[in-house]
Amino acid sequence: MSDTPAIRNWSLPFPGDASVFDYLAALADAGGGSYPMGRNGLWHGGIHFDGHTAGHLDQSGVRCIADGEVIAYRIDARYPHSEYRAGDVCTPAPFSTGFVLVRHSLQAPAIGEDTPPALTLYSLYMHLQDWESYRAKGAAAPPPFLGEPLYRIKADKACDPIRGLRVRAGRKGTAEHATVLALLPKGCKVRLGEADSERPQWRKLIALLQGRALPDLPAGREGWVFSGELQGTDDPDVFLVGERANDIETVLAPGKGLNLRRDGSGERDDPITAVLPEGAVFTLDAGSGAYRPLGTVVGGGDGLHGHVHFASLELAGTSTPTLDRVQVLECPWPIRAGEPIGHLGLYQDHDSASPQPRLHLEVFSCDDVPAFVRRSRAWAAHLPDTEKTLLKVHKGASKLIPHRAGIDADHPPRPSDAGMMVGVDLILPQRLLDSLPAERRLRVGSAAAGSVGPWWRLDNLLADADGKPIGGWLAEQELITTRHSPWEWGGFDFIEETGRPLGELAHLLDADGRLSGEEKPNYKAQIDLADKGPIRSRLHDLIDHDSDGKLAPHEIAAALRKPWIAQSLAQLITRHESEWFWSPEKWDELDPLMGHSPGTPNPNWESEKQRIEKLAWWSELTGRYGIGADGVGWHFQPLGVVESFRSSNKFKFTLELLQRIFPVVAESKQSELLEIANELNEHLDFYQLNTHLRRVHFFAQIMQETGPSLTFEESFVWKAEALINTFSYFAKHPIKARIHGYATIKPIKEDGSRMRQEDFEAIANGAYGGRGDLGNGDYASGDGWKYRGRGLKQLTGRANYMKLTAWHRAHQEEWLADDSDFEKAPELLLQPKYAVRSAAFFWISNKLYLKADRGSAESVVDSITDVINFHTNSRNARKKNFREIIDRGDLK
Repeated sequence: MSDTPAIRNWSLPFPGDASVFDYLAALADAGGGSYPMGRNGLWHGGIHFDGHTAGHLDQSGVRCIADGEVIAYRIDARYPHSEYRAGDVCTPAPFSTGFVLVRHSLQAPAIGEDTPPALTLYSLYMHLQDWESYRAKGAAAPPPFLGEPLYRIKADKACDPIRGLRVRAGRKGTAEHATVLALLPKGCKVRLGEADSERPQWRKLIALLQGRALPDLPAGREGWVFSGELQGTDDPDVFLVGERANDIETVLAPGKGLNLRRDGSGERDDPITAVLPEGAVFTLDAGSGAYRPLGTVVGGGDGLHGHVHFASLELAGTSTPTLDRVQVLECPWPIRAGEPIGHLGLYQDHDSASPQPRLHLEVFSCDDVPAFVRRSRAWAAHLPDTEKTLLKVHKGASKLIPHRAGIDADHPPRPSDAGMMVGVDLILPQRLLDSLPAERRLRVGSAAAGSVGPWWRLDNLLADADGKPIGGWLAEQELITTRHSPWEWGGFDFIEETGRPLGELAHLLDADGRLSGEEKPNYKAQIDLADKGPIRSRLHDLIDHDSDGKLAPHEIAAALRKPWIAQSLAQLITRHESEWFWSPEKWDELDPLMGHSPGTPNPNWESEKQRIEKLAWWSELTGRYGIGADGVGWHFQPLGVVESFRSSNKFKFTLELLQRIFPVVAESKQSELLEIANELNEHLDFYQLNTHLRRVHFFAQIMQETGPSLTFEESFVWKAEALINTFSYFAKHPIKARIHGYATIKPIKEDGSRMRQEDFEAIANGAYGGRGDLGNGDYASGDGWKYRGRGLKQLTGRANYMKLTAWHRAHQEEWLADDSDFEKAPELLLQPKYAVRSAAFFWISNKLYLKADRGSAESVVDSITDVINFHTNSRNARKKNFREIIDRGDLK
C-alpha cells in the first residue's frame, strides 16, 4: 500500500451535474472504445468520450475523478501523425499520445483500532491536448502540474510607486544635498567604498552587483548613497536595498507596480520589501490567503522577495514543461477530485475522414483486487447504517406507481396503488436520488412518529419483466428495497481474461464475414478460444439477446442505453494485460490477418503498429509507484467505481473551503468561518444545499451580499450625492444627506469631520424608514437602523425579521428548541449561526433552490438575483462569482 492520502471525494470527469446514467447513455453514441471490448473486437480497458458524446456532456475540460496524486504525464509538443494510404492517396492522421496518470488510495472507513482494507488505484486520462494548442490565442490554461503557472499584475492594480534608495551626485562632504542621479529599487545589491569623513553613513557606490538603477547611472559618474537605509551582509562592503529604503522618485523612476510585503499579513504595518514592477512575469511559491509568497521573476529580479496581493494578479500562462516524453514525477503532485487534468486531444483513426476530440479514461490496480474486495465485504458488515448510501431495487419485488396529476407531499401515492412490477435489478446511488428535482422527491409521514417514508419519481431507469422501460413513483420499503454500502461491492464480479489480440481479432473478422474460406480453418482454434473466453461469455449472457451466437461491438453500444444492463457492464472487473504495455510479439502475431508479410507489406498496418508503440508508456513506470513489470492489472469500468463511491461523498464545508470563497477575511474572523461551516454541515439537507448546483448558486449570491471580507451587516458609509440620487427621503431632504454623508473622500464630511455613529443611524433611517414593504415605521421610529441588513443575505426590515422568527420557531426540531425572537433582538443576526439561518430562511421561503436546479446558465443566476435584489447593479458580479466557484469545483 502506498502513502497516498485516502480518497475522501469523487467526481465525474466533466463539469456539470449529469448523472452516471447520463454518462452511460452518452457512451452509447461514442465512436469506439467501449469497456471491456472496443469496436475492433479487441479487449479494451477504458471508455472513450469524443465528438459523438459532446452533445450529451460538457466536455470543455477533463477533471480528476478522485483525490490522489499525479505521478506521471506526457504532453506532445505537437500531435504526431501516422501515414495511412488508400490507393495513391496518403492521409496524415494526427493522434495524441498525451496522458496524465494519477495514483489513488481507496481505503474503507476506520472501525476502532483495526487497519481498514485499502487498495492502490490508478486513473489514466489518455489522448490529451498538445502544448501547441495551449499556446494558441484564447486557449484555456493548462493544468498546473504541466509546468508552473505564471502570473502578472492586473492592468488596473499596478498603482504603487517604485521605492528604493537615492543615488546622489557630488563629491566627498557634499553628497547629502547633491542632485539625485538615480533610484536603486528594493532588491538591488551594491558594493560600497570609502565613507564620507564628515558624514560616515554616506558611502561611495562602487558597483551594482544585482538589479539595475533607474535610470541607468551615467558611466564614470561618481555616486553616493546613505548606508543607514541598507541591510548589511556577511561582506562589510556589500549591502542590500531592503525594507528601510523607502525613497520615491517619480520623475527618475516613473514606473509603478505592486508592493511586496514581508509577512503577507495584510496589516498596514507589514513592511514593504520591494515593489514588483508592472509587466513583470513571475511564479508564486506555495501558500494560501490574501497574500502569496513570490517565487521566481522570469528574466531577472533575484533580489525581489516578499508576499504579493493575490487578488491583484492574473494568469499570464505557464512555464513550458518537458515535451514529447514520459515525465515521472519525483515528487507527486497532490490533486483533488474535480480539479483540472487537461483537455481532450485530437485523434484520427485509420478509417476516419478527419481527427476528432477524444479522451480515453481508464481505472486499474496492480494489487490483488479480489482479495481486497473479499476483505472489504467482510469489513462492510461492521460499518454503521450511515455508510449505506446505495439503494437496491429488486427484480420482482419492487413496484412503480404511475404518476398522475395531483401527486404531491400532501397527496402522495400509496403502496397499495396499482402499479408495474420491476423486472430488473438496479442499484441507485443516494446522490442520484437527492439530486432529483424537488417535485420528484416526497417525504411522507411524521418525523416525530418515526414513520417518514421517501418516494422518488423515476423515469426510464427501470424495466418490466419484458425489458420494456417503465417510469413512476418508487417507495423505499423494508424488504422490498434494501440499503447497501459501496464497500460491499454489490453486483461487482471478477473476470480474468487470458486471450490474446490474435484470437479476439480473428473472432471479429469471422463474425463480420471477413475471413476467407482458406483462413477460417487456420484460425478456428483461436476463434473458439476467444468465443469461450470469460469476458466474451459474460457479455453474451448480458447483451446477446438475438442469440445469434455472435457478439458485435454495436450490441454493447445498444446495451448502454438500458441503465440496468449498462450498470451490469460497469460492474465487471477484468484482469488483462494493459494496452499501454508495448509487446511487439503480440502485435506481430496479427500480421497474417492484416495481410502483412516481408514480401507483401501492408504499410497501413506498419503505421498502426508504430502508433501503438508511440502510445505505450507502461515500461517507463515499471517498478515505480507500484506499477508491475508484467504489464497486467485489474481494470474497472471507471463510471462503475466512481458512481458507487461518489454517493458516499459526504460533502462537508471546511474552513479551507470557505477561506477560498472569502479570501480576505481577517485572521480575527477565522473562527466565524468555522462556525459557518459547522452550521451549514449540521443542516445541509434542511437548508436545501444538498447538491453542487444549489451550493454554487447560494454562495454566488452570498459573496455579493457580504463581500470577500464577510461582513455580517450593511455599511452606511454613503456619499451625500449618492444618498440624494438613490433614496427618496434624501432626495426630499438634501440638507440631511449633506449633513450625514461624506463629501468627496470617505469618510470625511463637508464640515471636515469624520462620519460617526449618529450619521450611520440617520442614513439607515432615511433609507429604510417608512418603507411599508419592509414593515418599518417612519424616520423617527428608528426601524431603518434597528432592522438594517444583517446576516449572510443582509436580511432587511421589521417584517422580514418577524417572518424569520416565525419560520425559526416552526422548525425548532432543527436547532433543539431555540426560541429566539429576532424582532426583539435583531442583533442576533450578527452571530454566525443566525447569519446562516437568516440566509437559509430566505433561500427556502422563496424556493430559490428550485431555480438553482435549472442549471448553470447565466439566466438562472439572474433569475435568483431577481428575487434577492431586482434593482441591483451587481448582476455581472454575481454571475462572475458563480462562474469562479463552479470552475474551481470547490462545492462538489
